[in-house]
Amino acid sequence: MNVKFKHIEQPFVRDCFLEALRGFPELADHEIILQQRSVATTNMRAQPQLDFRFFRRARRAYKIEISNHPNFAQYLNLTDLPAKVLIGWFAHELGHVMDYRERSAWDMIKFALGYWFFANFRVGAERKADIYAIEQGFAAEVMVTKKYILEHSDLPNRYKARIDKYYLSPEEVAMMIDQSDDDLIIDRAL
Repeated sequence: MNVKFKHIEQPFVRDCFLEALRGFPELADHEIILQQRSVATTNMRAQPQLDFRFFRRARRAYKIEISNHPNFAQYLNLTDLPAKVLIGWFAHELGHVMDYRERSAWDMIKFALGYWFFANFRVGAERKADIYAIEQGFAAEVMVTKKYILEHSDLPNRYKARIDKYYLSPEEVAMMIDQSDDDLIIDRAL
């Protein structure tokens, strides 16, 4: 895997990211950049790298940015998170990358516009990223991450409200886990 770390000094954060990335072998041919920078609007986000590779899906690089902006840094220290929480968070972001890798450059531009201007589009995009992460085997981590953010973190209530509004709820994740367990039981019976 072609991974670059920018301003990520903590081995714990790197290890959790690599653990999540191992669950996404489809991304092995893409450069993935994990970087810390000042992002005021969200704690973590995934985006395509805007360079000449953006126009060729097979060669496109992606970046996952972790905010060190005071809006979030005062509430959340990544090295204090349980490993499962951070792995689940990264798995969600890598779920976005899974979605992006199938999109043309034009489709990515339409995606960005839809995401920023239409709440229903944003709901679909965030839920799709969760579903990709769950399908890649990170259901427990996604569940733990959501519960941690909503029930145990000191993040502002407006951030938690966004999580409630746009993402799968812990109950929906639990139902997906139960459904996949039922499917597995049925498959074994056949």
